[in-house]
Order: sequence, then structure tokens, then C-alpha cells
Amino acid sequence: MLQRPNVPLLGLALVLMAGCGRSGDQELTTHLTGRAVLPADTIMPGPAVGRALEPEINGRSLPLSGVPVQGFSSIVHLSGNQYLVLQDNGFGTLANSPDVPLQWFQLTVELAADSKTKGLVTLVNHTFITDPDHFLPYVPADGRLTGAHLDPESFVRLADGSFWIGEEFGPSLLHVDSLGRILAPPVDIPVVPELVQFSRDLDILMTPDHPNLRHEAEAEQLANLPRSGGIEGLAITPDGHFIYASVEKAMVEDPSRTRRVILQFDPQTSAFTGEYRLYQVDAPNVSIASLEAVSSSVFLVLERDSGEGTSALIKRIYLVDLDDQQPDGTLNKTLICDLMNIRDKVGLTTVEDGAIGLGPHFSFPYVTPECLLILDQRTLLVVNDNNYPMSSGRRPPRTPDDSEFIRLRLDHDLKP
Repeated sequence: MLQRPNVPLLGLALVLMAGCGRSGDQELTTHLTGRAVLPADTIMPGPAVGRALEPEINGRSLPLSGVPVQGFSSIVHLSGNQYLVLQDNGFGTLANSPDVPLQWFQLTVELAADSKTKGLVTLVNHTFITDPDHFLPYVPADGRLTGAHLDPESFVRLADGSFWIGEEFGPSLLHVDSLGRILAPPVDIPVVPELVQFSRDLDILMTPDHPNLRHEAEAEQLANLPRSGGIEGLAITPDGHFIYASVEKAMVEDPSRTRRVILQFDPQTSAFTGEYRLYQVDAPNVSIASLEAVSSSVFLVLERDSGEGTSALIKRIYLVDLDDQQPDGTLNKTLICDLMNIRDKVGLTTVEDGAIGLGPHFSFPYVTPECLLILDQRTLLVVNDNNYPMSSGRRPPRTPDDSEFIRLRLDHDLKP
């Protein structure tokens, strides 16, 4: 049974009930108020991709005839029902995604609000991420990037229309313009003072896929961060002054396997400020999947374990205040939503044989719920990265997951 962390309520002028989405016999207080699904097999014209994969995965033949519209790792609201979603590196690793172009998509998302309507997600446009000035190593002459160059996991949009992207391979932060062109060399992620003893004599965080390590025979022994453990969450404060970057996993030699880091970045100087916070996840196998700013100091943190379907346990959204820390230096946190326990009281979904989490007691049993957006002070939008065609959390064991957009209504405002 899920338990509320034994922490205070962050000194905010609101009462956020930790029973929100709690399991057991507690009344569920997170409500599903909108939903739309982009089918898993949505393929856009383009080159065949997936040549490095097995010839058959979950009933899908590889390579694919085009580029799947999938792998949504971050979301930005434009206006009305228009959104941008960032695609990750493709199929999950540097080795299996060299033919997948890096890009973000513009989507129209029309959420169903009751049982009589049907949600619809429509692809409007897409923007390739490119490196025409060759700020990255190993880039082809045309500057086109693939999933073998970067693993984009989060992005935020600045007032001038440019973006900062957080990526996992380095890890690093990248500044790109509105056309997807990289504007400067990547910014490495510093090792914070409290964790220097676990740095393996490196000043920056490095996974085995860092450009300086990926061709080293001993990359695993040299890296201080595990593969797929880099920057996963980015959040920009409402005033645009700072960006906060969250590191997904613990450093390789850190004995505290639940300790994660959130760092402050100044987009005006393109540098980290030296300010950081330590955050404790619920279990060693839990990652920070997304970060979203409520105010200049209050944030939402989405935690997720590596389970899907019936094995999915920890898919939770917490509220933290950067000024409220525990004696050990980690942030206090308050549970505001358990994505495995949501009430669908308007009948947006119905129980379905073989499906998990549909019906009045709705859940989001995906391995990677990664997109988190505050629509207003009481409403959230959450989207999964469907890892097409590998993941099968909603209809296991051999049905690739759709990309699912859900709107959630909280009982209390997030405004501090």
C-alpha cells in the first residue's frame, strides 16, 4: 500500500491532500477530465528506420516503412490546442537508433471530455534537430542528427522562440533555435560539490555514451553516471529567469541509491549557477521522469519506476519547495497525484478485457510517463513515452502502447 511521506506541507498557503490518488480504500481525489490517444502505429513519410532492431517486436515487422510519431519525452504548450512534443532518440539506445532522425512534432490535441465524444491527436508539422555549424562531434556534412548523436529527453521554450534541450547521452544541455538548429556547443553538467567524492575524478557528469567516452573500451569504468541516467527533466520558471535540470539516476558510486540532483541553469549566460538541490526518490529503481515549475521555487516532480502493466507501481507526482529541505539536505516532498489511482467518474474509458487501468478506477500503467504540463493551477496534462514498438503496458503482452494524453483535475490549487 502506498504511504504518504512523513513530511510537512512545504509552508504553502494551500492544503494538498496526500490522499490524492492514494491506493487502498482511500477515496481517489484525482479525476480524469480529458483524454485523447495517438495510435501506436502512426507513421509519417520518411526513410525506413529500425534496421538495427530485431526483425519482429510485439507483432511489428522491422525496419519500419517510415518514421514513427512516438517517443514523446517532453511537451510545450503553444496556444489553444496546439502543442509541441519532443521525440527522444528513437528506439532507446545509441546503438539501435542511428537511422532515426531527431525532431519535435507539432500536434493538435482535442481531448474528449465525456463519454459521448472521442479525443483526437493530429500531426500538424515536424521540425528536425540539426547541427549545421558542427558544434557536435561525429556529425555528417549535412548536419542532420539521428538517435546515435543525442538522446533528447526534455525541452523548454524561451521568450525569443528558441529552446533549451536536456539530453541523456552526455548528459548536456543544448540551445537550439525555432528551426531546430543547434546554436552553440553543448553545456556539460557539473558534478555538485556534495557528490565530488563519487565523480571518478571528473568535473562533469559523464555516461558511457558521452562523446569523450563512447569509443573508449573502458567507458563503463570511466563514466560516473550510468547509461540512460542523464538529464531527464527541464523546467523553466514562470519569469523565464532560470531553468532547472534534473538528473534521472544516481551516480555510479553514490552509496545513496535514491539520491538525485536538481541544478539551476541561467539561460542568459548559458551556464549553471552553482545552485542545486538534492532530491530523494521513493526507491533505488525510480527515476525522475519530468520536472515542471509552479513558481520560481515550487516544482512538480514526476517519479517513475521501470515497471509496466501489472508491474507498474510507482508513477507519482510530488510537489517540492526548493526552500524546504530535510535535515539531511534533501527536499521535502508532498504527494499530489498517484498516476496508478485516478478516478474516471465521467466514463471517458471503459473496462476492456486484457487491458489494464481502464474504467472507473483508471491508471496510467506505462513504463515511462514523461511529459508533464501545468494547464492551470488545478489541472495537469500527462503524456507517456510509448517506446514504440517495445513497450506494452496498457494491453500486454504483445500490443505496442499508444501515446496517451490525459488531463487530470486536482482538488486544490497548486498556486503557492
